[in-house]
Amino acid sequence: MYSSAVKTSTITIRLPQSQRDNLKATATRLRKTESDFIRELLAREFDQAAFGERASEFVGCLDSSPSAPAPADALRSAIKRNNWRAT
Repeated sequence: MYSSAVKTSTITIRLPQSQRDNLKATATRLRKTESDFIRELLAREFDQAAFGERASEFVGCLDSSPSAPAPADALRSAIKRNNWRAT
């Protein structure tokens, strides 16, 4: 449940009727208000985006192809390659 001590603001969005029907049905099934359900969806989306931003520098730094070296060797090589102090 959402804390009433948190300062809030109101937004208005337009949804196709099918999305609104799904929203109502899902919130009811989960025994939540539509607002609580939407807040949880937004929080989850923001958390995932934040993780993606934090992890983006590591994307592609390890080669997982069948001909790649053993994972420990690949990780060690990637660390050496990306470590500015190792030069």
